[in-house]
Amino acid sequence: VRCKIWRGEGNVQEVNEIAARTRIGIVEISFLHLTESFSKLEPNEKKTLQLRSPSKKHGALTSSLYFIKDSSEGKVMVEITPSAKNQILAKCKLFLLDRSGKKIECGEADNRLDATRKEIQNLPLSLTRQAILNGKSDYLPEDNLSLSCECVFSTGVEYAKIERTLYGKPFVACSQISNDVQSKGIYNAAQKLSVCPSALDDLKAIYNNQLLTDVELKTKTKSFPAHKIWLCARSPVFKTMLTSDMREKNSNHIPIDDLEDDTVQQLLLFLYTDKLEKLCWESAIKLYYAGDKYQVEKLKVICSSFLVDNVSTLSASELLLLADTHSDSDLKEAVEDFILKHEEQVFGSKEWEKLTEVNSQLASKTMLLKYKRKLMVS
Repeated sequence: VRCKIWRGEGNVQEVNEIAARTRIGIVEISFLHLTESFSKLEPNEKKTLQLRSPSKKHGALTSSLYFIKDSSEGKVMVEITPSAKNQILAKCKLFLLDRSGKKIECGEADNRLDATRKEIQNLPLSLTRQAILNGKSDYLPEDNLSLSCECVFSTGVEYAKIERTLYGKPFVACSQISNDVQSKGIYNAAQKLSVCPSALDDLKAIYNNQLLTDVELKTKTKSFPAHKIWLCARSPVFKTMLTSDMREKNSNHIPIDDLEDDTVQQLLLFLYTDKLEKLCWESAIKLYYAGDKYQVEKLKVICSSFLVDNVSTLSASELLLLADTHSDSDLKEAVEDFILKHEEQVFGSKEWEKLTEVNSQLASKTMLLKYKRKLMVS
């Protein structure tokens, strides 16, 4: 017990202060809902997927897809229901996977900040049944609809406790109480620093405003102003071009004929800010190539990680060829593992057939790898 005695004038006023903390548990679950023969689906006919949880505490999960014939278009619905009574679907994002494995956002709901906690377990897709059928060459490979579902469930209160109670403190001591609880709250440096731009923010502003640029990256159709000093700092290849006896040093422009305008713009944005915006499968492939060409290792790692996380049985052939072309052993091994886990779907696809025509040696070595690994295990 610690007591404080202070001097003060005026009337003593009672102050009661209570500090409490409540923590609500969450469970994040992501899964792939594959609907076969989508075009033959009848109105209100549900295609249901059941998922078993590795934890008995959280129970199972049921996901159903169906469409409502409310119009000629047909509204596609996804119904996600947990078996555990204490689980409430708090957030859900739905993505359609196209033929190349690219994720297309097609539905989202979030009731975490909704005071009424409206029900979101029945979520409509932004694409109607007719729109999906119209784009079946991209959306329905072999008449199969693939949805990636990312869900967040609330599991109720995990912690609730009153942590501090103050009784009968004189009013003149209230400011001292506040100072004890927030010892550094007078100057509030954290709040002041939060509005100050970072070095990367300033660099992005310099790039966007094209301030004091002294070199241009030229594609076949467009020029992109930049700064020699920053290109040298971020890329060993640009550094060699701009500091050694090469034509780029004196001409103040760097020809880039093998990259598209959008790829060069995203490459420069990454060099100045260390960030990538709106990364998708196609842009990740192109930026991986750019990162390898100009030896920007961090860009390569980010793109390869994105590609591995989003590879599908339809895009595995493309990613394997990319890894082999650039002699990226880590990326190649990750793709090989994926292919061998889904060998029937990959080896039986049209994309794999195309790979055997383009690089038959790579395709045959990958197929033989299955038996080599079995021999190593035995």
